[in-house]
Amino acid sequence: SPSSSLARSPGSSTTFALTYDNRTVSFAAARDGRTLWLGRDGHAWALSEHVRAEGGAAAAATGDGVLRSPMPGTVLAVKAAEGDRVEEGQPLVVVEAMKMEHTVTAPLAGVVAQLPVRAGAQVALDAVLAVIEEA
Repeated sequence: SPSSSLARSPGSSTTFALTYDNRTVSFAAARDGRTLWLGRDGHAWALSEHVRAEGGAAAAATGDGVLRSPMPGTVLAVKAAEGDRVEEGQPLVVVEAMKMEHTVTAPLAGVVAQLPVRAGAQVALDAVLAVIEEA
């Protein structure tokens, strides 16, 4: 399979070089928090760092109990309802993206306060899938 790399261009903090399959292309670059923006020929791409937390897809949850979609996709299943009591690690929403299923689990025990998605819905990266409040 082809190899790839992304590296800051020597002597520049605003240019990155992407090498893929032995071809190198330069991009203008700017950082915004944990997102690296690359631009070239009037197009822009955002590269974001996604850190996998303990508990797998619970990584999509923030410390405030908000579960977010780990990637853009389609909601295949919703396994809870608003008002349900859930346990830490319990599967809540299944999102399909690029023919892969991602099960998003409860990061803590509590009550489902909000569940704004339904099966079949399209969701964007970081869309709110559920909000869990500690019981």
